[in-house]
Amino acid sequence: MMRYVRLLLLLIVLTASACNLSTQPPTTEPDVIPTTDLSTRPEVAISSPSDGDEVAVGTQVFVNATATDTIGVTRMQLIANNQIVKTVSSESPSGQQSFQVLLDYTPRQAGDVNLQVVAYRGAIASDPASVDIIVKSSQALVTATIAPVVPGPSIDPNDPTCRALTNTGLNLRTGPGTNYDRITLLPGGAVVPIIGRIGDNSWWQVRYGINVGWISAQYTSVYGICTSTPIISPPPSPTPTGTTATPTPTATRTPTATPSITVTPGKADLIVANIVGPTSTTIAASPVTYAVTITNTGTGPSGTFSSKVALPDGTQGDLGVVSTLSAGESITLNIDITFTTTGSYTMQVQVDSSNQVDEVSEVNNIGTLLIAIS
Repeated sequence: MMRYVRLLLLLIVLTASACNLSTQPPTTEPDVIPTTDLSTRPEVAISSPSDGDEVAVGTQVFVNATATDTIGVTRMQLIANNQIVKTVSSESPSGQQSFQVLLDYTPRQAGDVNLQVVAYRGAIASDPASVDIIVKSSQALVTATIAPVVPGPSIDPNDPTCRALTNTGLNLRTGPGTNYDRITLLPGGAVVPIIGRIGDNSWWQVRYGINVGWISAQYTSVYGICTSTPIISPPPSPTPTGTTATPTPTATRTPTATPSITVTPGKADLIVANIVGPTSTTIAASPVTYAVTITNTGTGPSGTFSSKVALPDGTQGDLGVVSTLSAGESITLNIDITFTTTGSYTMQVQVDSSNQVDEVSEVNNIGTLLIAIS
């Protein structure tokens, strides 16, 4: 009998518990916080030049482009006939939602040139913006009714003054680093004299109006003779802003100042790592494409540099301008070569042909490839 009573009491308790559970409010899923759509891509547009604009061989073309992205454009790249000409990265690590650049390109042979600008958000690329220009063999053949390719800055190639062209809006700072205060903003396309540099050529000291300050070299194109530009010791790093707690010294210990440690970046060392292309070919109307890989084998960034190729006709071909190569980084640049005579030709590539980079070694910047033409 007692066993029966115990079972009955247990059944009553379980029934009451089930009733209590059923009267609790139902649980709900947490609110979903909307996130930025990572599937979207940056968008880019070219404002100048226009389709069909004409220019003579050797005339500098300035490509004005603007990219937008809801998260941030981290870099932009100019490509001419499938050859990378120049890459400019955003000064902000997270990119810019609106990024405007002025990228320069100098055609070396007559013909049609397809110019493309591609914007990147990290590894995500935009659809390329594209224009086609016509390159004539001389200025006399350029159609007079065509407007200038770009109403951009005037660059005198014979001016020996060391100077920088800003490829985008760029902060002028009190010292060579983003931790220094901003003095003012240089607009894209500004041409300013370079009066100093730091050892690895990653920052230039420039004069802009009445202001003297520093700009990052990777957002510039350099003109003139810069080999004698002096190395300037940077000013002390600015004191971090904000209020911090000051410890109260004890009676038995006098606090001493901790000496600051300045980390000096290593030097770059640029080499021609590889030249890929046919080592034997025939005379043909169509050019032959060669791919040149340049590697920074040093321990510091290179800063901006340009490279040249000795062509079969005795002239110099332009491999374009590289904004910077970090330590251990490589870039591959293409060049089209037209062969018009038989015989042997030694293709010679000279990296940093204007001696803009302070390197570990200045004697290893040349690479060669022997080509037989029949």
